[in-house]
Amino acid sequence: MELKQLEYFLAVSNAQSFTRAAEQLYISQPSVTAAIKKLEDELGIMLFDRGKKQATLTSEGKIFYSHVCVIMRDISKAAQKAAELKNLSSGLIKIGISSLTSLPTVAFLLAKFHHIYPSLKFDFIEGNSQTLKKQLADDKIDLALLLDDATLSDVDYVPISQERLFAYLPMFHPLAGRDTISFKELRQELFLLPREDCAYRRVIEHFFATQSFHAHISFETNYPQLIGNLIIAGSGISLLPQGAIENANLRAIPLKESPVLSLCIAKKQNRQIAHAANKLYDFFRESYTE
Repeated sequence: MELKQLEYFLAVSNAQSFTRAAEQLYISQPSVTAAIKKLEDELGIMLFDRGKKQATLTSEGKIFYSHVCVIMRDISKAAQKAAELKNLSSGLIKIGISSLTSLPTVAFLLAKFHHIYPSLKFDFIEGNSQTLKKQLADDKIDLALLLDDATLSDVDYVPISQERLFAYLPMFHPLAGRDTISFKELRQELFLLPREDCAYRRVIEHFFATQSFHAHISFETNYPQLIGNLIIAGSGISLLPQGAIENANLRAIPLKESPVLSLCIAKKQNRQIAHAANKLYDFFRESYTE
């Protein structure tokens, strides 16, 4: 059974004539007749009573007609939906993100993309880098925001921003008035750091190693709001990218010796992702400037 046969069947049913149906379809009447005959043979039933002046549906044909109408309506809806997805007038993009990811650049690019395609929806799923890569592999998310580090080897990715570490201090800290801070000025501090399963923690530990420093850690958590509240309560300071914590009672001061962190947008290797997600991936890639 072919879609063309169903189209011819509906045309004959509605016109009640093989001749008029052929005229409406801009094909020859024998082609319509042959297609309907083949359809009847495949189904094993007669669909039309063929009179001299008109073709009327048999009782079996009427039942078949009701089902074909539903099929063709669903096909039309599917075609319309596919066109919407192609034109990005609808669709959902699932993006994995760390709770500690610096968001100013990401938020700006997402807002710009959404302005271009306002009908698209976004679903953000939080997790550490290993969890997000696993979700990419399992097709649970389309894209993920990840740091470019040694573990970023089994996904396709492009950089979208360059970040540096900032020292987050309480307003009452003696160094809170500084424009920049040298790491040697922080060697006696207690540190609030992300958990070991966080990519930012690996970057920070590598930085500590380059500075021959063993950190005194008071708390470990991947929740930026909790880190901020603990800093305000006097439990220590933190090193995180700019924008990771937004709190009026904190000071975020650039760290002079900070390494450069490359934030990337990643997708599963060798996978054809949804059209909207692929469009966003390309948009991030084309927007990046070093």
